[in-house]
Amino acid sequence: MSLNRRDFIKLLTMGCMTPTLATLAGCTHQRFYNPDQDIILGGGRFKQNDELKHVLAVINLQQKDKHLVDMDFLAHGIIIDPNDKRRLIVFEKTGTSAAEIDLNTHTVSNKIEISKEKQFDGHGVFNKTGDKLFCTETYISSHKGSIAIRDSHSFKVLGEFPTYGENPHECQLVDDGATIVVTNTGSENAGSSEPSITYIDIQSQKLIEQVTLNNQQLNTGHFDIAKDGSLIVASAPKKGLDKTHSGGVSIRGGNQEMLSMTQPKAVIDQMTGEALSVIVDNKHNIAAVTHPDGNMVTFWSIDKRELLKALSVPKPRGLTLSLDGKSFIVSYDTNTSIVLVNTKNLNARTDSIMQPTYTSGSHIYNWSKTLTEIMPANVYT
Repeated sequence: MSLNRRDFIKLLTMGCMTPTLATLAGCTHQRFYNPDQDIILGGGRFKQNDELKHVLAVINLQQKDKHLVDMDFLAHGIIIDPNDKRRLIVFEKTGTSAAEIDLNTHTVSNKIEISKEKQFDGHGVFNKTGDKLFCTETYISSHKGSIAIRDSHSFKVLGEFPTYGENPHECQLVDDGATIVVTNTGSENAGSSEPSITYIDIQSQKLIEQVTLNNQQLNTGHFDIAKDGSLIVASAPKKGLDKTHSGGVSIRGGNQEMLSMTQPKAVIDQMTGEALSVIVDNKHNIAAVTHPDGNMVTFWSIDKRELLKALSVPKPRGLTLSLDGKSFIVSYDTNTSIVLVNTKNLNARTDSIMQPTYTSGSHIYNWSKTLTEIMPANVYT
């Protein structure tokens, strides 16, 4: 089913929607941070009185309520402190800004500094115990990638190790926190390596494996990893190619080689520009990917490596899963809408549309669902 602007206007659910840059007043007397409800996080920007404003949006989907945290940059990657569920770290993509957010006060509580030689690349991850931060950073002059190891509270740099590529972006931990997986988007510098996904042992800081794509016109942007270790990568056109080229989806399952999808051709041809966000539904073994310039969300069988459905959605961007696992949650359109897509039949629930949410950035994250993964014993404390 398509979500066109007519559907959008007719079926949106409004809630309390007057924007301010301070904490918004609650629409109900319910507890906003209810871990049994879907609390969605996402960066955004909008114009107010001809001034460009940046915010971190915090949305309770069930209550149709939200808070906006005033920011001075567009938040890209967002991570939750595994020891403090009301503390977030957010990163700017390709810039010098990162910050700590206090959800108790809905304010920026601290800034994270970076040296003049480097820039943040949009993502980071806490180590298993939560006392350290691993941040993707790039040396500006050489484009060489670095994982900066920072104290998770003082943000002091304790060390660093290479990403074994150029211009790194997303990072995730696997193997119970022993291995960090990083995408290296590559550069146009002479002698630079191909875009890749690198698996790095954190203790030894040595490269375990480097995965490249068989489609040489794609970079390696965002990714997700299924419970069985299958790797799904969403790509933009390689650096040096313009946005008229297609992005793509690549899948490696089990002992298979990485394979960039080529069929059905009509859908692949519509993947103009970047494939942006990706999320895995482990229950149904499905990967969902957003294609903003292609105006669609694609759904892929991970084990069969074939398309299940292409859903028409205007300018989709962020993706996450609902707390109950029954829905993909998609942010889309210039009006910053959110809609739920059933994970079983992949149909959009148009009665679920909420607008505006101010989540115009690249990603959205489910605070409640993440808590069940990183602090299951402390979700309700």
